[in-house]
Amino acid sequence: MFDPKVAYHEKHQIKKSTVAELTSVLETQHLVTDKLGNIIEEDTHRRVLLRGINLDSSAKMPEKPFQATYSNPESCGFYEAADDVSFVGKPFPLEDAYEHLTRIKLWGYNTIRYVITWEAIEHKGPGIYDDDFVDYTVKLLKKIDEIGGLYVFIDPHQDVWSRFSGGSGAPLWTLYAAGLEPKHFSETEAALVHNFSVDPQEYPKMVWASNYYRLAAEVMFTMFFSGKIFTPKCIIDGVNIQDYLQDHFINAIRYFMTGVKLRAPELFNKTLMALETMNEPNSGLYGFRDLNLYPLSQELKLNTCPKPIESMRLGMGMPQTVDIYGLSVFGPKKQGSTTVDPKGKRAWIRNDKMDKHYGFKRDPKWKLGTCVFAQHGVWDTETGDLLNPNYFNEHPITGEPLDKETFINTDFVSYWAKYRAMSKSIDPELYIIMQHPVFEIPPDLKGTDLVDRRTIVAQHYYDGMSLMFKTWNRKYNVDTLGIMRGKYLNPVFGLVFGEANIRKSIRSQMAQLKEEAQFAVGSDIPVIITETGMPFDMDDKKAFENGDYSSQESANDALGFALEGSHMHSTYWCYNSQNNHKWGDNWNLEDFSLFSKDDINEHKVEYSMGSSNYAESQLGTYMEWINNSSSTVGEPHHNKKNEHKEHTYEVDDLELETKIISLLNGTRVSNAIVRPYPVTVNGCVTECEFSLADKSFSITIDTSIEASSVRPSTSKPTIIYLPDLHFQPGQFEITVSNGTTIYKHNRLLQVIEWYHDTLGDAITLSVSSYSNMQNDGSWSIDDWDSLKVLACGYM
Repeated sequence: MFDPKVAYHEKHQIKKSTVAELTSVLETQHLVTDKLGNIIEEDTHRRVLLRGINLDSSAKMPEKPFQATYSNPESCGFYEAADDVSFVGKPFPLEDAYEHLTRIKLWGYNTIRYVITWEAIEHKGPGIYDDDFVDYTVKLLKKIDEIGGLYVFIDPHQDVWSRFSGGSGAPLWTLYAAGLEPKHFSETEAALVHNFSVDPQEYPKMVWASNYYRLAAEVMFTMFFSGKIFTPKCIIDGVNIQDYLQDHFINAIRYFMTGVKLRAPELFNKTLMALETMNEPNSGLYGFRDLNLYPLSQELKLNTCPKPIESMRLGMGMPQTVDIYGLSVFGPKKQGSTTVDPKGKRAWIRNDKMDKHYGFKRDPKWKLGTCVFAQHGVWDTETGDLLNPNYFNEHPITGEPLDKETFINTDFVSYWAKYRAMSKSIDPELYIIMQHPVFEIPPDLKGTDLVDRRTIVAQHYYDGMSLMFKTWNRKYNVDTLGIMRGKYLNPVFGLVFGEANIRKSIRSQMAQLKEEAQFAVGSDIPVIITETGMPFDMDDKKAFENGDYSSQESANDALGFALEGSHMHSTYWCYNSQNNHKWGDNWNLEDFSLFSKDDINEHKVEYSMGSSNYAESQLGTYMEWINNSSSTVGEPHHNKKNEHKEHTYEVDDLELETKIISLLNGTRVSNAIVRPYPVTVNGCVTECEFSLADKSFSITIDTSIEASSVRPSTSKPTIIYLPDLHFQPGQFEITVSNGTTIYKHNRLLQVIEWYHDTLGDAITLSVSSYSNMQNDGSWSIDDWDSLKVLACGYM
């Protein structure tokens, strides 16, 4: 007689794994790309889905002296200490690495976008590199490698060029090289820098991003990418400012990557898989149609909004009446105007003091103290008259029309070629992740020698309404990408109504970003979203007071749904080890971190990680650390019968459970960000969805050779990460249309190994929870009663 229970258990096995047997969702190895643009394991040909996080946004700012964007510029040595800052200690102390990295692994993530800045490498001056920072980074990368199961790619991060122009990235001396005087940016509104706010807590939401349309960033990006076209007179150290800036940036990254390779070659093409180009590059003034008008590309208007020519006049100390904009549900709305008076101060340095300090040799034709665009005939600094309003819209020599498309396919490609050559010279097997301007179509490089199977295209996706209003509007949203692509005759037709449709809209936008990238660069080139996320300080920080994170959970669940449905590699923005409720990520009042020390519930597990109390020399190995309880500080357990034998790990079940819960405590909206997903797949994923509402997961895989390109392994299974936050052992059912499964679990991780045919067509796996018990997304010691069945069998 047929017994369905027996049949089920024959098909679906359960295995408790030791900590040693299961500490990662995958083992890092050399990855390759197949002809369909899938990233696959070289030996098994299984498709790998990169799912991870940016680590860590605090790396935008120096460790010593401490300089958050809310710090008082005088007391923190904002300018005075700029040459001598140190980023050693970022993203966090080495002794805390196990704690933070294990937390990320407990979320099931397998990838880290490792944030560094140009400033961290070359802050002292041109050509002077910080070896201590390289040394420290290598030590931390080795920790990641030791822990295992985490791919890493390096992100040379920037926002609006530099900390000194309101963002992050480039060192102070680059602004002086361009002839600017950063100390006058506030008076001239060349940049609205958080550090100079009268009340740092009242710095307007997202106003930092408006700096892309203010003088400092406009000058720097115009020079960096297009200086030879628009500022040919700007010669420094015998070369145009474009080559000067690009070469110094690329050489700084070269020095950093070469230093890593010399110190730890074993990291490359195993743990360290890729190098990204500059984060969120910008075209500056390139293509601006009329300097009397706002550029068509300026979707964001906040606070005072000088037009391009007004920014130039302000930079020369001329008072200007500028428009003031605020936000409305239909976009930026003019609220009035105001007069900005620099009182004679200029955004351009008037003497050669900094030239002497940094050793610049500036061409005599480049006049200090005068707007460089005026020196090229754009406007008259005496009268303020605009002489050539279309200067950036037409090539000054050829007369060719210039726009975003021509920028991306010419000036950006020129930079990409130089950067790519640098990376190839260090390690030709290293993936290079090309990041072009945000929300723009990548350059048309399909079939050229500027892309190959070691190329990945990066996209960023943020939901504009959630970002700007810091709310999750379940009633309506807009198709941001569709509006930008001119999909609608009127933007009002881009409105999307109802949460279900909003989720689908975000999913389709992500899918479109992937399709556009592969159409331009090639269908055999992978695409990754290297930044996406939602603000946690929604609704005027109400969740911090009442503990109700339902808006944040729904918003992040929508992102998870979209990533699953678009089959995208991704790294969330962000992890910040220093996040707190008052200042968020300590940078321009952003609050995106999936972890916050202020979200550690004092009524739950005491937050006392052993790692923070160990000196580095006492940490021993990662396996020793993970098996030591959080409640004790000391040496690993030893086998008392024979002190000469290797350590054994006599783990107290409750202590290990306490440690894991303490690691998860402080995770924000874990229900939404800890999700099941296909880690490695024998085939090609065609459908994937996790439903938070009913705790169900389903995936469809095409195993045909046409879909997989390369015949996958039959001995190695498809791996599904299945977090017990949603699917507790004994409380769910697995259904497959083909093959068998083994559910492996311990208190660190839980995965399904799916053994199936690889010769057929579409096959499916689904997981259904027996219970729809609500979970608030937090973890407490009270959860032990329902989870203690797992706390055995570790060794």
